Amino acid sequence: MNWIELSPGFACNLQCPGCYSCSAADRDQMDWPEVLRWLQNARKRGARHLWLSGGEPTLRKDFLGTLRAAKQLGYERIKVQTNGLLFSYPQFAQKAVDAGMTEVNLLVKSLRPELHDALMQKSGALAILDKAVDVLGAFAQLRLEGDFLLTERNYQELPELVAHYAARGFRHFNVWLFSLADQGEADLRADVPRLTDAVPFLVRALANAEAAGATLVSLNTPHCLIPPEAWRMQFDAAGMGMLIANPGGHAFMLEQSNFELGTYPEVCASCAVRTQCHGLRKDYIGVHGDGELRAVTQAEAAGHDARGSILALGNR
Repeated sequence: MNWIELSPGFACNLQCPGCYSCSAADRDQMDWPEVLRWLQNARKRGARHLWLSGGEPTLRKDFLGTLRAAKQLGYERIKVQTNGLLFSYPQFAQKAVDAGMTEVNLLVKSLRPELHDALMQKSGALAILDKAVDVLGAFAQLRLEGDFLLTERNYQELPELVAHYAARGFRHFNVWLFSLADQGEADLRADVPRLTDAVPFLVRALANAEAAGATLVSLNTPHCLIPPEAWRMQFDAAGMGMLIANPGGHAFMLEQSNFELGTYPEVCASCAVRTQCHGLRKDYIGVHGDGELRAVTQAEAAGHDARGSILALGNR
């Protein structure tokens, strides 16, 4: 085990469409002793890096204490996945860096204020994010990454967005396919883009990232939909060696996550890269079907590494 992703609570100060992480219910929160136990146990099991997520981890009263404990326990990389709102305050950012934070994953959804704010369901969210990027970018020791949620409303601007934030110091981008797993009573099927439409923009975004010296990983995209020469954007979940710990004692390895485990229609049986591919998510098939899939031939796969890349690439 290399990483632990610790989600100590699901409370959030935003309510983005399709995201469960907005619950402040007691059952969705760890107390401090449980947080500390996970940090200690993961280190004993060999974890070297911490990925602190949520909900919005900066809202917790023990946020800075968690960073300090991780640093004292010897975690080498201490990553915070955040919407960035509180990091627009320089003093708060300074406290987090002093406590041990080494990396920040910021949620970026659009360069258009009206769309970014709508997808965050908060007026002025993009302006606050821009300020947070300026604040965090002033810390030379921090590694900045961007998390992009691929939706029908924003996938076409992904190449421009990657170029923009790479120029502002982001060194890596994670692209996630919009999920219906947490849609609740809302019907959000119209927000799920068709992958064959989105892939050309993914390939251009990969080129833009690499031209700026950054990297990009795409999750939930079957190999057969991506040109083999771009398979390095594929995500090697098992390669992370990441344990995910959620409230209520629910823990599992990343590759067993519902967001990673896909299904394999009959056409996948003869695919040359079947064992490296994560398949297609059930919620996606429920919207668009599986007609986009095909079996990759041995000739197509020859000379290409189908394993993909690990999410947290590079050195700090």
